[in-house]
Amino acid sequence: MPLKRHAGLLSLVALTLTYVALMKIGGSNVRIAFRVPHDYVVAAAFVTQHSWEIRWGSFCEFASAIPLGIFMAVSLGRLRLSGICPIGEQIAALGGFATPIMLAGSALGTWSLTRPGVADTPGAVAALQSIGFDGGGPGFAVFLGLFVGGVSIAAGLHKLIPRWLMWLGIVIAVASALSLITLLNFTAGYLIPVVRFLSIVWMLGLAFKLPAVFPVASNGGRTRTERLEL
Repeated sequence: MPLKRHAGLLSLVALTLTYVALMKIGGSNVRIAFRVPHDYVVAAAFVTQHSWEIRWGSFCEFASAIPLGIFMAVSLGRLRLSGICPIGEQIAALGGFATPIMLAGSALGTWSLTRPGVADTPGAVAALQSIGFDGGGPGFAVFLGLFVGGVSIAAGLHKLIPRWLMWLGIVIAVASALSLITLLNFTAGYLIPVVRFLSIVWMLGLAFKLPAVFPVASNGGRTRTERLEL
Protein backbone atom coordinates (compact mmCIF):
# COMPACT_ATOMS: atom_id res chain seq x y z
CA MET A 1 0.00 0.00 0.00
CA PRO A 2 1.50 3.38 -0.95
CA LEU A 3 2.25 5.63 1.99
CA LYS A 4 0.33 8.85 2.34
CA ARG A 5 2.07 12.18 2.92
CA HIS A 6 2.39 12.32 6.70
CA ALA A 7 0.16 14.76 8.51
CA GLY A 8 2.79 15.46 11.16
CA LEU A 9 5.05 17.27 8.68
CA LEU A 10 4.30 20.80 9.78
CA SER A 11 4.63 19.86 13.45
CA LEU A 12 8.26 18.76 13.09
CA VAL A 13 9.07 21.78 10.94
CA ALA A 14 7.42 24.07 13.49
CA LEU A 15 9.35 22.44 16.34
CA THR A 16 12.63 22.92 14.46
CA LEU A 17 11.94 26.57 13.66
CA THR A 18 10.83 27.28 17.24
CA TYR A 19 14.00 25.67 18.57
CA VAL A 20 16.18 27.68 16.17
CA ALA A 21 14.43 30.97 16.97
CA LEU A 22 14.80 30.48 20.73
CA MET A 23 18.44 29.42 20.38
CA LYS A 24 19.17 32.46 18.22
CA ILE A 25 17.59 34.88 20.68
CA GLY A 26 19.11 33.10 23.64
CA GLY A 27 22.60 32.94 22.17
CA SER A 28 22.68 36.61 21.19
CA ASN A 29 21.92 37.58 24.79
CA VAL A 30 23.48 34.89 26.93
CA ARG A 31 26.94 35.48 25.44
CA ILE A 32 27.10 38.53 27.72
CA ALA A 33 27.34 36.11 30.64
CA PHE A 34 30.72 34.98 29.33
CA ARG A 35 32.04 38.55 29.42
CA VAL A 36 31.45 38.96 33.15
CA PRO A 37 34.83 39.84 34.74
CA HIS A 38 36.28 37.21 37.05
CA ASP A 39 37.26 39.91 39.52
CA TYR A 40 34.39 39.64 41.98
CA VAL A 41 34.88 43.25 43.00
CA VAL A 42 33.57 44.49 39.64
CA ALA A 43 31.61 41.39 38.59
CA ALA A 44 28.54 42.30 40.66
CA ALA A 45 28.27 45.74 39.03
CA PHE A 46 28.66 44.21 35.55
CA VAL A 47 25.97 41.61 36.20
CA THR A 48 23.64 44.24 37.63
CA GLN A 49 24.10 46.34 34.49
CA HIS A 50 23.41 43.41 32.14
CA SER A 51 21.09 41.39 34.36
CA TRP A 52 18.11 41.50 31.97
CA GLU A 53 20.10 40.35 28.93
CA ILE A 54 21.59 37.41 30.83
CA ARG A 55 18.23 36.37 32.27
CA TRP A 56 16.40 36.72 28.97
CA GLY A 57 19.10 34.81 27.12
CA SER A 58 19.11 32.04 29.72
CA PHE A 59 15.32 31.86 29.61
CA CYS A 60 15.27 31.45 25.82
CA GLU A 61 18.09 28.92 25.87
CA PHE A 62 16.29 26.86 28.52
CA ALA A 63 13.00 27.17 26.61
CA SER A 64 14.68 25.95 23.39
CA ALA A 65 15.34 22.61 25.07
CA ILE A 66 11.57 21.98 25.12
CA PRO A 67 10.83 21.99 21.35
CA LEU A 68 14.14 20.20 20.79
CA GLY A 69 13.17 17.45 23.23
CA ILE A 70 9.70 17.12 21.68
CA PHE A 71 11.26 16.93 18.20
CA MET A 72 13.48 14.10 19.38
CA ALA A 73 10.60 12.26 21.06
CA VAL A 74 8.38 12.49 17.97
CA SER A 75 11.21 11.37 15.69
CA LEU A 76 11.91 8.34 17.87
CA GLY A 77 8.18 7.59 18.01
CA ARG A 78 8.07 7.46 14.23
CA LEU A 79 10.98 5.03 14.14
CA ARG A 80 9.24 2.77 16.64
CA LEU A 81 5.97 2.96 14.70
CA SER A 82 7.82 1.76 11.61
CA GLY A 83 8.41 -1.53 13.40
CA ILE A 84 12.21 -1.35 13.39
CA CYS A 85 14.08 -1.50 16.68
CA PRO A 86 17.78 -1.56 15.73
CA ILE A 87 20.61 -0.62 18.07
CA GLY A 88 20.79 2.77 16.34
CA GLU A 89 17.35 3.64 17.68
CA GLN A 90 18.48 2.83 21.22
CA ILE A 91 21.57 5.02 20.84
CA ALA A 92 19.38 7.82 19.50
CA ALA A 93 17.14 7.48 22.55
CA LEU A 94 20.14 8.08 24.83
CA GLY A 95 21.06 11.21 22.91
CA GLY A 96 17.45 12.37 22.81
CA PHE A 97 17.23 12.09 26.59
CA ALA A 98 20.55 13.76 27.46
CA THR A 99 20.75 16.59 24.90
CA PRO A 100 17.87 18.74 26.25
CA ILE A 101 19.15 18.19 29.79
CA MET A 102 22.60 19.47 28.81
CA LEU A 103 21.05 22.51 27.15
CA ALA A 104 18.83 23.27 30.13
CA GLY A 105 21.75 22.81 32.53
CA SER A 106 23.82 25.28 30.53
CA ALA A 107 21.03 27.84 30.70
CA LEU A 108 20.61 27.40 34.45
CA GLY A 109 24.35 27.86 34.95
CA THR A 110 24.43 31.24 33.20
CA TRP A 111 21.13 32.33 34.78
CA SER A 112 22.58 31.65 38.23
CA LEU A 113 25.03 34.50 37.68
CA THR A 114 22.16 36.95 38.16
CA ARG A 115 21.12 35.60 41.56
CA PRO A 116 21.82 38.06 44.40
CA GLY A 117 25.19 37.55 46.05
CA VAL A 118 26.54 35.11 43.45
CA ALA A 119 28.60 37.35 41.16
CA ASP A 120 30.46 38.97 44.08
CA THR A 121 31.46 35.59 45.52
CA PRO A 122 35.11 34.75 44.77
CA GLY A 123 35.38 32.06 42.07
CA ALA A 124 31.63 31.86 41.40
CA VAL A 125 31.72 33.65 38.03
CA ALA A 126 34.43 31.42 36.56
CA ALA A 127 32.71 28.27 37.82
CA LEU A 128 29.27 29.18 36.43
CA GLN A 129 30.73 30.32 33.11
CA SER A 130 32.46 26.94 32.84
CA ILE A 131 29.21 25.10 33.59
CA GLY A 132 27.39 27.20 30.97
CA PHE A 133 30.00 26.45 28.32
CA ASP A 134 30.48 22.79 29.17
CA GLY A 135 26.78 21.95 29.08
CA GLY A 136 25.93 24.04 26.01
CA GLY A 137 29.21 23.22 24.25
CA PRO A 138 30.78 19.74 24.21
CA GLY A 139 28.10 18.20 26.44
CA PHE A 140 25.31 19.34 24.12
CA ALA A 141 27.21 18.53 20.92
CA VAL A 142 28.28 15.01 21.89
CA PHE A 143 24.82 13.82 22.93
CA LEU A 144 23.19 15.58 19.99
CA GLY A 145 25.55 13.60 17.78
CA LEU A 146 24.37 10.35 19.36
CA PHE A 147 20.76 11.24 18.54
CA VAL A 148 21.47 12.41 15.00
CA GLY A 149 23.76 9.50 14.20
CA GLY A 150 21.44 6.90 15.73
CA VAL A 151 18.36 8.15 13.88
CA SER A 152 20.26 8.56 10.61
CA ILE A 153 21.66 5.04 10.62
CA ALA A 154 18.42 3.40 11.80
CA ALA A 155 16.23 5.28 9.32
CA GLY A 156 18.74 5.31 6.48
CA LEU A 157 19.48 1.59 6.45
CA HIS A 158 15.75 0.87 6.37
CA LYS A 159 15.25 3.39 3.53
CA LEU A 160 12.99 5.68 5.57
CA ILE A 161 15.13 8.70 4.67
CA PRO A 162 17.30 9.43 1.59
CA ARG A 163 20.96 8.46 1.54
CA TRP A 164 22.19 12.07 1.55
CA LEU A 165 20.35 12.75 4.80
CA MET A 166 21.75 9.60 6.38
CA TRP A 167 25.31 10.57 5.43
CA LEU A 168 24.80 14.13 6.63
CA GLY A 169 23.74 12.68 9.97
CA ILE A 170 26.83 10.47 10.09
CA VAL A 171 29.07 13.48 9.37
CA ILE A 172 27.38 15.39 12.20
CA ALA A 173 27.82 12.42 14.53
CA VAL A 174 31.55 12.21 13.73
CA ALA A 175 32.03 15.96 14.23
CA SER A 176 30.13 15.73 17.50
CA ALA A 177 32.33 12.90 18.73
CA LEU A 178 35.46 14.85 17.81
CA SER A 179 34.16 17.87 19.75
CA LEU A 180 34.65 15.78 22.88
CA ILE A 181 38.36 16.46 22.42
CA THR A 182 37.53 19.98 23.64
CA LEU A 183 37.95 18.56 27.14
CA LEU A 184 41.60 17.91 26.26
CA ASN A 185 42.27 20.75 23.81
CA PHE A 186 40.09 23.84 23.42
CA THR A 187 40.95 23.97 19.70
CA ALA A 188 38.37 21.24 19.10
CA GLY A 189 35.71 23.67 20.32
CA TYR A 190 35.48 25.09 16.80
CA LEU A 191 33.57 21.95 15.83
CA ILE A 192 30.70 22.80 18.18
CA PRO A 193 29.16 25.64 16.06
CA VAL A 194 29.60 23.41 12.98
CA VAL A 195 27.57 20.69 14.71
CA ARG A 196 24.89 23.20 15.72
CA PHE A 197 24.46 24.57 12.19
CA LEU A 198 24.54 21.24 10.34
CA SER A 199 22.14 19.68 12.84
CA ILE A 200 19.53 22.34 11.99
CA VAL A 201 19.81 21.44 8.29
CA TRP A 202 19.50 17.76 9.24
CA MET A 203 16.45 18.40 11.46
CA LEU A 204 14.64 20.19 8.63
CA GLY A 205 15.53 17.37 6.25
CA LEU A 206 14.24 14.79 8.72
CA ALA A 207 11.03 16.77 9.22
CA PHE A 208 10.28 16.57 5.50
CA LYS A 209 11.53 13.05 4.79
CA LEU A 210 10.79 10.84 7.81
CA PRO A 211 7.29 9.38 7.28
CA ALA A 212 4.63 9.24 9.97
CA VAL A 213 2.30 6.76 8.20
CA PHE A 214 3.28 3.11 7.91
CA PRO A 215 1.50 0.00 6.63
CA VAL A 216 0.69 -2.39 9.47
CA ALA A 217 -0.57 -5.95 9.05
CA SER A 218 -3.75 -6.57 11.03
CA ASN A 219 -4.88 -9.88 12.54
CA GLY A 220 -7.07 -10.60 9.54
CA GLY A 221 -4.12 -10.45 7.19
CA ARG A 222 -5.13 -7.15 5.63
CA THR A 223 -2.87 -4.18 5.63
CA ARG A 224 -3.92 -1.05 7.41
CA THR A 225 -2.09 2.16 8.18
CA GLU A 226 -1.15 3.73 11.47
CA ARG A 227 -0.50 7.43 11.74
CA LEU A 228 1.66 9.20 14.27
CA GLU A 229 0.79 12.86 14.78
CA LEU A 230 1.68 15.54 17.24
